[in-house]
Amino acid sequence: MERQPRRLKWLSEVQKAYPGARRGNWETHGLDSPFAHQTYVPTGLEEALYRDVINRRFRLVVLCGNPGDGKTALLQKLAGQLGIDKTRQPTGTIEHRLPDGLLVRLNLDGSAAWETSSSNDLLNDLLRPFANGAPAEDIVHLLAINDGRLMGWLDGQTTPLAQSLRRLLNGQPSDAPHIGFFHLNNRSLVGEFDQHGNLRTDFLDQLLDQLYGGAEAGRIWQKCQTCVAQPRCRVFEAARYFGPANLSGIEDERRRQHARQQLYRLFQAVHQRGKIHITIRELRGALVYILFGMASCDTYCKADGAKKPYPPFWERAFRVATPDRQGRLLEELASFDPALEAHARLDRALLRHYRGVHRLAEARRRAYFTWLPEEIEQAGGPGTTLDLARGRHLDTLRRLPLMSDEEKQAVLARLGRGLSRLEPLPQPAYRPGRIPFRLHPRTPTDTMFWVETRLEDFTLESPLLGTGVSETGRRGLPAEAFLVYRLPAGNTVRLRLTADLFHVLLELEGGYQLSAATLEQTFAHLSLFIEQMIHAQNQVWYAWHPAQEERVYRLAIETRDLGFGYHQTLRIVPEN
Repeated sequence: MERQPRRLKWLSEVQKAYPGARRGNWETHGLDSPFAHQTYVPTGLEEALYRDVINRRFRLVVLCGNPGDGKTALLQKLAGQLGIDKTRQPTGTIEHRLPDGLLVRLNLDGSAAWETSSSNDLLNDLLRPFANGAPAEDIVHLLAINDGRLMGWLDGQTTPLAQSLRRLLNGQPSDAPHIGFFHLNNRSLVGEFDQHGNLRTDFLDQLLDQLYGGAEAGRIWQKCQTCVAQPRCRVFEAARYFGPANLSGIEDERRRQHARQQLYRLFQAVHQRGKIHITIRELRGALVYILFGMASCDTYCKADGAKKPYPPFWERAFRVATPDRQGRLLEELASFDPALEAHARLDRALLRHYRGVHRLAEARRRAYFTWLPEEIEQAGGPGTTLDLARGRHLDTLRRLPLMSDEEKQAVLARLGRGLSRLEPLPQPAYRPGRIPFRLHPRTPTDTMFWVETRLEDFTLESPLLGTGVSETGRRGLPAEAFLVYRLPAGNTVRLRLTADLFHVLLELEGGYQLSAATLEQTFAHLSLFIEQMIHAQNQVWYAWHPAQEERVYRLAIETRDLGFGYHQTLRIVPEN
């Protein structure tokens, strides 16, 4: 069959879900179009809320979070389940009575004003029936609102409702069972653990399938099979690896699932790094950019399309300078670029394989997605992996909440050894069950001083995120972990272990060197954590001098009250 230029309407529609789209971005807010409804992916919270509403479990439902968290879309989906067809009526508050008499009122955007009513006026009207507790009327009110706007409305409010909402915003247990409060910021869209401890990516799988058209994908993309631009089309190239199973011309199932999991791992790394919160709007937009790009069918079908190639999906995922790239999520993805690391044998194999096609950086990015683990190992030698930059320890970090006490202790011991090697100390300073931290006297000296902490005084905490649907038994991928130290006085200090810091501490255990300047500039909170521990050990120090390499001295200050003042004695005794 002769190939002809083909134009795919679906491509122009899906590209509008990217905030930086050239032809408008009207698919980035709520369910305001048929395309948004068609590509919506339920999270399970919709069905749970529907049951809670019709069963009168909650009388007030508040969906809170950041802009782009999907509050409006979720509330619109719930409204549709309740029989409310039009959720963009020309009123500030939508009202609907169910057949059983329940009156439902909803506000899709608590930050918005309407006509002569300010947003405060609309919020006051919606929340007034709950000011002093559960209402007597048979009503349910639903509200989607940004947390900052809700905090603004609560300012100066003293009602029981305001006190309950403040508690819920601060993460405290609810004292008002008639209020359903769901903070969408406290969930993980990029992965959940099921009741058996398996990491599930159902939401991402459904989202990718829906972006390609879901059950209709085969029909939607059929014309691409006879398009003249197919051999050089970057959209079709990505579809081969990430498209649903009902597409024609895709890669085999194992390679396709591997590419998807590698893409999901990238977003999970950003989630674990903890620098940004991934909203559904940002996640959807980043996926659209990586999988579909911003080039149109006309661009690919032009005669000179091959002379000015659009960057492939592996470049759009990692390289900072790709066209139309914007947003903090895409910026974060670039920090995990596999091209930032190296493996001599594997890199030589990649250069041979892609000779005349790719330079090394692009070859590593491409192989990250498209080469299977056994192909990487065959090229690089036994045990070789091609992972994200600074991604070797991500699996350990994400599984911390599921580990046994013994497994946590093993990780804690590794972190302790990493902490003890932040600055060089003599070998005798490293004793079993102890974590030394170096001291720096004001006057430079050949003698090294340090304090010791006990490993048993440290614990690891890594709370799993909720999903809003307790019945499923699933918990969200943790966004952070904490190293907790119990001070001699009994109180504790906590160190937030981001993915970056967790990686550095485990690399230090293996001999990685970190300068003091890097420590201060990159991990200032780590320096503060160490200072707090050092100050708590202000009665005992240890010293070592290179003239006596095997000898460690213990320095202790004894303070006596003489009645007319205090007398301090410094005692120096050999420790070994």
